[in-house]
Amino acid sequence: MTNAEKAVALHRGGSACSQAVFTVLAEELGLDARVAHKLSTGLGGGIGRLGLSCGAITGGVLALSLAFGSEDGADQKAKLDTYARVAALFRAMEARHGSSQCRALLGGADLWTEEGRAAVAAGGYSDKVCNALVADVVEYVEKEITGGKRHG
Repeated sequence: MTNAEKAVALHRGGSACSQAVFTVLAEELGLDARVAHKLSTGLGGGIGRLGLSCGAITGGVLALSLAFGSEDGADQKAKLDTYARVAALFRAMEARHGSSQCRALLGGADLWTEEGRAAVAAGGYSDKVCNALVADVVEYVEKEITGGKRHG
């Protein structure tokens, strides 16, 4: 099973998009899966169900930060390199999926309302949109990690 498939299985099992993406990638980078799952909890639903940045993408941001981020304030090169990788991830997912914003991706649904969650379920967004993004982000970040020079 590929990491993308593992992440989709986690999402289908009840994990948020952010948790599914970051847990699988963080484990590959040596971080405990339970810690990774816990750290990425608040990013689900477009950050706390607010419909902001897509959880799959923000889970990928955490993985890129773990792989390439700066360990202290003096390492400006690693920080700026990570920023560039994060921006590229957002641009790639926006080009592929039309947006990086959870609410837009989910047809305008408000995840804090019963109606919004019902609309997401009725529209099959979890499979059509969320799982596609989970898989795409995992594959994208894996390529970045294997092809890029890691810091730290």
